[in-house]
Amino acid sequence: MTISRRVFFLLLIVTLFTTGCWDRRELNDLAIVLGWGMDLNKDGNLVSSAQIVVPAKLGSSGGGGKGSASAGQGYFLESATGKTATDTSQNMQTKLSRKIFASHRRVIVIGEDLARNGLAKMTDEFSRNPEVRLRTDLFVVRGSTAQEFLSIPYQLESIPALAPLKIQERISGRASSTYKEFLVEANSEGSNATLPMVEIINSAAKGDAGQVPSKTFRVRGRAIFNNNLQMIGSLTPSEVRNRFWVRGELMENTLTVYVPEGKGTISFVGRKYKSKIKPLLQGNKIRFTIFLSGKGVIKENNTNLDLKNPSHLKAVERALNQNVPKDVSQTIVHVQKDYKADIFGLGNAFHRKYPMKWKKIKANWQNEYSEADVVVKADLTVDQVGLTGPSLQLMESELKK
Repeated sequence: MTISRRVFFLLLIVTLFTTGCWDRRELNDLAIVLGWGMDLNKDGNLVSSAQIVVPAKLGSSGGGGKGSASAGQGYFLESATGKTATDTSQNMQTKLSRKIFASHRRVIVIGEDLARNGLAKMTDEFSRNPEVRLRTDLFVVRGSTAQEFLSIPYQLESIPALAPLKIQERISGRASSTYKEFLVEANSEGSNATLPMVEIINSAAKGDAGQVPSKTFRVRGRAIFNNNLQMIGSLTPSEVRNRFWVRGELMENTLTVYVPEGKGTISFVGRKYKSKIKPLLQGNKIRFTIFLSGKGVIKENNTNLDLKNPSHLKAVERALNQNVPKDVSQTIVHVQKDYKADIFGLGNAFHRKYPMKWKKIKANWQNEYSEADVVVKADLTVDQVGLTGPSLQLMESELKK
């Protein structure tokens, strides 16, 4: 047999095992979901809501806008009720001419009632279904339902469900609160999971540019969950930033403190925030020392100090380093005593240093953690003061040089 014949027969055999695109799905046959909501109704059933993209209208819709999809809106909202998350999806499909496609889902919002009742009903489907991306971001809707949240237009984004991601990035420098991170926190020994919260608020009824939506939303605080994945409390925005800092996850933050020597306040915009947690076991008593550090610039000076003077700059740093430990300590004690929830990673630090002791106390870590002593120390330095040292609105005689 010649070489050409051998090649021919080899190609013939290969084609027998080659298949065509038998399971393709056309874009026109898909209902693409970018935002998904889960609620618990009064009957104890789950309610799923979906923000579904209308691709043909995204280009002309601009901001969210009001009205139906036919009025130019680049999305529409659909919902369904069921006993399980899978059941709600099946019931929703009966209302849609296109197949629900959830693989591009970017955001999942959860109503507060469902969060407080517990997320166990939904986590199994979310973990088992390959169409649910582990990088999908989760939010809890404070004091309302996910369905109401998804029904609110947002002027700056074509798909309103994506707005919380961008807001969170702007306020803390951290845009990620993924389902994967939630599962890791929830399944780590001695650790409690948290999720960011969004809050529906009233906006201006009318402005110079005409009618605007009567409601909008903001990212505000963070929900705390117990070991049964039930929401047990929440953090304020400043407490959320303190948590990020202790965990070494803070990227951007502005600190405003009163400087006694200057009889006024300064605003410090920090960067290079770092954290180091040192556990110490003394007999049966557990202690933690948390070292916080950072560098930054003075963006506002409302004191009478000329910050070109090194001694005045030291006074500003002293005020920062006295205020931060108090503020962070208050956050830790509040969570320790009120929720007994380790959301700061203290258990992980103790586990790394005392692995043998950890085996004995991990089952009772909730109580051990709530009784642990925590000391916070700060070392913040100012490396820039802006274009001017003193505040320019003060007279020369009013300045301290």
